[in-house]
Parts: sequence; structure tokens; C-alpha cells
Amino acid sequence: MKNKFQNTSFLVVTFILFLLGSTQCAKTDDVQPIDNNTVDTTGNSGGIDTTGNSGGTVTYSGFILNEILYDPPANMPGDANGDGTRDPNEDEFIEFVNDSDSSYDLSGHMIFDATNFSSGVPNHIFPNNTIVNPGQSVVVFGGGSPVGIFGGAQVFVSSNAVMNLNNSGDIMTYTDSLQNILIEFDINPYSNNPNESYTRSPEITGNFTQHDSVANGILFSPGTKADGSSF
Repeated sequence: MKNKFQNTSFLVVTFILFLLGSTQCAKTDDVQPIDNNTVDTTGNSGGIDTTGNSGGTVTYSGFILNEILYDPPANMPGDANGDGTRDPNEDEFIEFVNDSDSSYDLSGHMIFDATNFSSGVPNHIFPNNTIVNPGQSVVVFGGGSPVGIFGGAQVFVSSNAVMNLNNSGDIMTYTDSLQNILIEFDINPYSNNPNESYTRSPEITGNFTQHDSVANGILFSPGTKADGSSF
């Protein structure tokens, strides 16, 4: 009887340990870590991540697409680059912000519209030694001769071709120097000819919304927050 009891106890203890081990594994699988740096570059689900892989959300390193103007307002209110001439292509712009605690090297990084991405020819290539400080913004205009302070942003003009972001639907793609996709913005969900930019609200982390809804009467804010203040 003594040996039988010992064997039975051993089996019961073994079974309990098995159940505990199984429960712990299941609990671990059910818990997903929260990353406060996870956002969606399009403002919707179905973006891509910073490694170029598909996925619903995008984990960023701190270099953020914060504002995009693909449809400059008509006439002089659309002179986003401040050179005294409103041009539907030259006054388009893309605004990025370095929201990290480290400097960010843009050397050789590229921007494409959908047509140029298909051909492998970038609309813009950032020059060597382009270093963005923490908290600094970067603005790339489609063309022209930008005039203004732009919140202390580093300001560029598209180097190879105007941005030419199509109002009826286009994709802006930002890559590293090897053309690995880092950020992709699909204009199609926002193709409503807004005559103003789309900006994140809240800044940096929010979804994209029309600029006037964030800053009443202000249609764009290259290099600054929507209210005109610096990042």
C-alpha cells in the first residue's frame, strides 16, 4: 500500500505541474507587449513597417512623416514655399520630424512618387552629410526657391523632379539609400482636393487630418506645428 500511494502521489503532482506549465505558456502567448512608438503612417490600418515588411501598424525609429501638401490652394494662398509664385507642383511639400533623442542621418535617402518608384528613379535624394538634430523638422518642396524660416527646419527642393503628387491618388514613398522602404503614404484615402495640407493631430503621433480643422484659417505649416510653433 505504501508504494502504491507514493506512485499515485507522484502522478498527481506531475499532472498538476503540467497544468501549471501549460497555463503559464498560454498566458504568455496571450499577452502582447505595448510599444508606445507604434503608429500608422497612413492614419489607417494596413501600413508598412520601417523594415519594409507588410503589417497593419508601423514601428518607427523617431523620424516621422508629420505633414504633406499634395494639393496647394489656388492662387497666392497656395504659395507654400514663399517664393512669391503659386505653382501646383513646386508648392507641394513633405514634412518630416526627428522625434527621437538622437541625430538622424538622411544621407542618400530618397523620396518617390508612385510613377518614379516603379521606375526606380527618385524624385529627391538627400545629399551626403544631411544630419537632422533631435526635435528638428525637414521640409522638401516640389520646387521653386523657398523663402522663409520654416521653424528652423532643414529645407530642400526636390532634386531630380518635382514631387508631382497626384490629387486623384498617388503614393509617396520614403526609402533609405538602398531603396528599402521606410515610410509610405497613400494619398488615395485623402484624394478629395482639399486645397490644404494633411497633418497629424496630435502632432507626431496622431492620424492625418485636414490642416484647417486643426488650425482654423491656416492651410499648411511647413517646418512647424499646425499652430506655427516650433517642434
